[in-house]
Amino acid sequence: QIFIHLNDVHSVVGIPLFRLPLANREYIKTAGLRSTVAWAMASLAEISAGAFVLDPMCGLGTILLEAAKEWPEACYWGADISDSQLEGADVNIRTAGLMDKIELLKASVKALPLPSESFDAVISDIPFGKKFKVTKDIELLPDILQEMERVLRVGGTVVLLLSQDLHKRMDGIAKCADNDSPNAISDGTSETTAAKALNVDGSSSSLVHDVEKSSLSTRQTGFGSLVPGGVYGVSLGKTDAFIYKYRKISAAGSQ
Repeated sequence: QIFIHLNDVHSVVGIPLFRLPLANREYIKTAGLRSTVAWAMASLAEISAGAFVLDPMCGLGTILLEAAKEWPEACYWGADISDSQLEGADVNIRTAGLMDKIELLKASVKALPLPSESFDAVISDIPFGKKFKVTKDIELLPDILQEMERVLRVGGTVVLLLSQDLHKRMDGIAKCADNDSPNAISDGTSETTAAKALNVDGSSSSLVHDVEKSSLSTRQTGFGSLVPGGVYGVSLGKTDAFIYKYRKISAAGSQ
């Protein structure tokens, strides 16, 4: 099997290096989010030694597992409202031998029982609806983002995985918030960020799959002190998704 991608900027040729896809991990008992996508999200979070990292909707804990395996000198916390998901995450953590690296707690992402500005990175897959279908729960997205912002330290990063529908809705929320913000630029000018797409389906040694251009404002979004740092398209097999990255530039109430 040979993977070839050609466009005006890149020419990429890749071949499989392993018999099993890279997404297969021996240390994960029950698979959740594709492991290669989880690893990519963790890498964008810029995790350093001694950092405190939170996944407030951790599910089966795949993001935490990938992060703790690759960056073991940080401290990891996972929260979820579902008992069954937390039980599955606990089994995965024990299977991976990471009990001393990852702490789990039952909590709603809308009201985390955690101090403000206590984490250096927040990483999460936003799982609204079955098979990435948007439901009425999308109305909670602004509240969820505000809570993530609250627990994040200044200079910290937020990395989110969004489905295609959530990707469209997120851009709409940001635009509406910017239009309502007194800091919005009246002439509509903004700097742009290239949205790089990663092929992380595990079938090829190449990570480069496509390049999508997306306009992102480098000024504040409608989420308080969170400034966009990039949008990255990823493959989830049968569907595509987007990784969003934000950085917190100031403390709450100081904008």
